[in-house]
Amino acid sequence: MLWPEVMALIRRSRMLALATHSAHMPGYPHVSWLPTVADEAGRPLVMISRLAEHTQNILQDHKVSVLLHDDDMALEKARLTILGDLQPVAPDELLAARLARYNPQLAACLDMSDFSVWRLWPRRARLIAGFGRMGWVEGDEWESAAALTLAQEAELIAASVIGAGELLGVDLAGCDIRLGEQIRRFEFATICHDATGVAQALKHIARDITA
Repeated sequence: MLWPEVMALIRRSRMLALATHSAHMPGYPHVSWLPTVADEAGRPLVMISRLAEHTQNILQDHKVSVLLHDDDMALEKARLTILGDLQPVAPDELLAARLARYNPQLAACLDMSDFSVWRLWPRRARLIAGFGRMGWVEGDEWESAAALTLAQEAELIAASVIGAGELLGVDLAGCDIRLGEQIRRFEFATICHDATGVAQALKHIARDITA
């Protein structure tokens, strides 16, 4: 089953390549390199300026493709292409807080009038999980998969103590912790079913980090 690997790659990715339809050269793709933060359901978020070339392209055609990959682009490493619709989103307090935890510089752009947050609504995704391991995942997976709400995530973060680390985000499969200058992804031993299970899994992670 590819879905867990798809979500794991999205949640540990900090950058993505965004391909839009060029407005100045119709028929040609325009590719940009942007920081990204996943939302609570594992949909990529990007912050873009109204002045950017890719923004002008998106305003004419919101159909895009993004590429996410592990830092080491060896052939045996995972990479994911998502085809979908990029749409603006007005972040509420909880979503803005998630952006700020993962990327304070991005969050600071919210105070600038020409920047806005856009969310990718996946239609289909192609995962290359390694040599000979590949397949398609349908966009419906994002809508039907169980996920924590932003409110549940905020409660878990407030109630958790991770030693010297800072808990940035948590989901049913794992958590992201800032240790020094590095953000590290920690996968749980098993995927949790609810917030109670996540709370227990976080205790094991915290114990392992402080051991």
